[in-house]
Amino acid sequence: MRKIYNKIDFNFFFDFDFPAWELSTVTLAGIFIYFLLNPEKFEKLVALISKFLKFISVKFDRSYVKYDLQGKINDYLKKVSKRVKHIDIKKIKVEWIDVSSQTEKQYIQNGEMIIRLKKGDHQNENLVKASMAFISFAFLKKAKSYIAKYQRESMDLFACYDLLKEEKAEILDQFVQDFMKDKMDNEKIADFFQKYTDIDDVGIFYPVLVQELTFLGEKVFAKKRDAQKVHKEVTELVNFLYRYANRKLREDNISDFSGEYCKFGIRIIGRSLVINRDGERVYTNHLKKISSDNETIYLIGNKEHKKFMKSVFKNCMTDINYSLIQEETYKAVIKDPEGEPIEVKNYMMTIRNNSIKVYHKN
Repeated sequence: MRKIYNKIDFNFFFDFDFPAWELSTVTLAGIFIYFLLNPEKFEKLVALISKFLKFISVKFDRSYVKYDLQGKINDYLKKVSKRVKHIDIKKIKVEWIDVSSQTEKQYIQNGEMIIRLKKGDHQNENLVKASMAFISFAFLKKAKSYIAKYQRESMDLFACYDLLKEEKAEILDQFVQDFMKDKMDNEKIADFFQKYTDIDDVGIFYPVLVQELTFLGEKVFAKKRDAQKVHKEVTELVNFLYRYANRKLREDNISDFSGEYCKFGIRIIGRSLVINRDGERVYTNHLKKISSDNETIYLIGNKEHKKFMKSVFKNCMTDINYSLIQEETYKAVIKDPEGEPIEVKNYMMTIRNNSIKVYHKN
């Protein structure tokens, strides 16, 4: 069979007449706005520049260490703040102290945490020490004043590990040697750490566990409470979320958590079979039957059902008297019906009972 090809000639001519100064101004403005919205990125840039100049002057070496620390920790803090409501600390600032006349300490001023440290000889040591100082002092500050020592130490270790886990291997090794090795000899700390790992794998360590501990801290802060009840409830909370993390796909019969300080539920929304068969009706009816004791509900479903989930909540929002306070899309590793791990992209809506008292300052 004979094939005939027609040759087509396309001629395009583009004439962009932008003066160089205008292009430069727009570029600089864009860079300025980017760094204004992402100050932690600017700190990392300053650290990178100082790293190349530190061989010229010791001042550049101190700047490199300072801004490298601030950039990494502030980047972590920004990510956590997007996943958890009511985080008190907005940013951290590192200050070097005179070894002979001052002591290391941390304090909070106008939402900024000041970390005063003695500069070490190795940046790995500086980063690990500053990270642990931030986590132990500022992370879940209210809640950690009342939970058991092994509970707060296990939380500190896991959060600091999460902060540093994407750094170079030698930095993680420094963290293990300086802090983690000895603490993990404690059976209770090691058990909690492992449970946090499973909880984090399904994507609910920060938006559910840390969120509930934040709410708990706001409730018991400066109020009369039974310390043993608080310790017991935190253990039950971790175990509840650990069981949720290890459930198999379609095993959604997880009861609500009804503690004295934490009262919440997790609802799975968006199973394809139910959506195709019943539409929004079944989920709307379930939400309308939420116990009035629940303070927070975490609605979880596959990312592809995001629009459906938002519609379900919108259609019953007034009836149940809840408001959306947080939403996010995240990766999760869950178990299929046979118990094998599978990676999914989930969407979560955190809705809060409007009748709950405000335990924090805006």
